[in-house]
Formats: sequence, C-alpha cells, structure tokens
Amino acid sequence: MAKLTGPFFSLKASGQLGKTLVAFPWKGLNCLRTYVIPANPKTSGQTTQRDYFTDSVTEWHGAAYNDLDVGAWNRLAGIAADIMSGFNRMIRSFINEAILGNTWERLYQAIVSGVVAVGFDVSIKKTSGGNAPTLYWGTSKTHMPNSLAMTDMTGDLWSATAGSLTANTLYYFYIDVGASGADYARTGIYSQRTTA
Repeated sequence: MAKLTGPFFSLKASGQLGKTLVAFPWKGLNCLRTYVIPANPKTSGQTTQRDYFTDSVTEWHGAAYNDLDVGAWNRLAGIAADIMSGFNRMIRSFINEAILGNTWERLYQAIVSGVVAVGFDVSIKKTSGGNAPTLYWGTSKTHMPNSLAMTDMTGDLWSATAGSLTANTLYYFYIDVGASGADYARTGIYSQRTTA
C-alpha cells in the first residue's frame, strides 16, 4: 500500500481508477493500492459463517437483555485472554455452539432479590419446560464450585436461591442450561454482595 504525501488528482483522492488503482483515506492518511477482485465471496463456508453471525446478532437483540445481563457479559469478556466487549463474548459463545450444531436456549433478564447475609435469590427468564437452568456460584470469577438446579416458576420464569453464604462477601454467579452438543446456552458472570 502506497501512502500519498502529495496530491493525487486532488488533495483527497478516493474511489477507483479504471479498475487498476483504488485511492482511499485510511487512519488520516491518503492511501493508494491496486484494485483487487476478491475470490468468490459467497462460498458455502463463507455463507454458513455469515449466517451464524447474523443469527447471533439477531439473538443478542431479540433477547432484550437488561442492564444486569449486559454487565454480566462484559464481566465474562473481561476475564478472557482476548480484548472484547460483552457483546462480542456473547456472539462468540453463540457461534461456537452453532458450529457444533447446538440450539441456543435463550437465558435473559436476570433479577437478584432477597439479598441477606446468608444468601440471595436469582431469577431468570427461559421458555418454561425443557432443560432446567443451573445456577453456579462462588467467590471467584473463574471458580464457582456450588451449583443448584433452578425451579420452573411458570410463565418462562426460573428461580433458585444461593444459600449458606458468608455475610458481607462478594459472590459471582452464572447460569447455564442444557449441554454442549445438544441444546445449550449460558449467561455472563453476575456479581452480588451479601449483607453484613
């Protein structure tokens, strides 16, 4: 790629010249490169991958995540080796499951209530029936050894109580449903401090 230090037909050039050169601004620089016709951009593999991406973005918007959910996805993204947003982390999770042929079971609109010194209640929405979501919790973002199957409260609401906790302690938790290889989904990592 050639950088322009002087004018190329004008002070700022953009567009193609006879299907041989393309001029464009890039990071504040006026650049010039050869015109390239890409290989077939619609191979079956590329089309499949684009469909995964489209489906995952549709899921993100369709789930109507609340602020707690978005914060949880951001927290999960924060512990990853790659720098990414919560949106990107959810997209990655969805696409990884789609590649395996799994059906994503939507988990959304988490609510934490009944916070006391020894526990708190967690509710989340998922279609009633089918696989029961599981609540996992612990005092580390990367190690949550405690788990409990959530109860179907009907009306697409599931609930569980994280109990036998320590007062004034920050706990992390997440929820997943199903098993990878079939129907599966997970949430980001939520946090909640117990009362003193």
